[in-house]
Amino acid sequence: MASIEWLGISQYSKLIGAVGIIDRHACIVVSFYEDQDGNQDGTVSAGEWLASKLSPISIEGHATLQVAMAAKYNLRLLEKDADFARWADQQFLKFASGLVMDGIYAAYFSRGVSLIGGGMARMITSGMVKEFIVKKGFETVVKEAFQAAVGR
Repeated sequence: MASIEWLGISQYSKLIGAVGIIDRHACIVVSFYEDQDGNQDGTVSAGEWLASKLSPISIEGHATLQVAMAAKYNLRLLEKDADFARWADQQFLKFASGLVMDGIYAAYFSRGVSLIGGGMARMITSGMVKEFIVKKGFETVVKEAFQAAVGR
């Protein structure tokens, strides 16, 4: 059985992740930082966490993509797996298309869905907390249906 060889990936002289290689093929990309850790200090502050949760655009997978994009310029990696750069570009396009879909939903649908959800909640429940829960539940269901419809 072949063993995995790890190649550290740096960006701006800072180690940000690693790529695992088995039999001259990159098989795994890992980040040393969380997606929400914007300043890459190793901890997710309350502000970073809150910003990531309130943003209408998802940053899930950002840190790993950052490692992949930096790794595609690593000559040691490309000597072992010449197709890695193409794969990294495909992952970037996949991530970017998700951002576009999140942006479309935020720009065109979220406000209307929020208004409809609020109106429905006022009609079927009484009390501010119940209304909030129903409204957020409706918004979540509609957003998940939108993402399923666009193949995300």
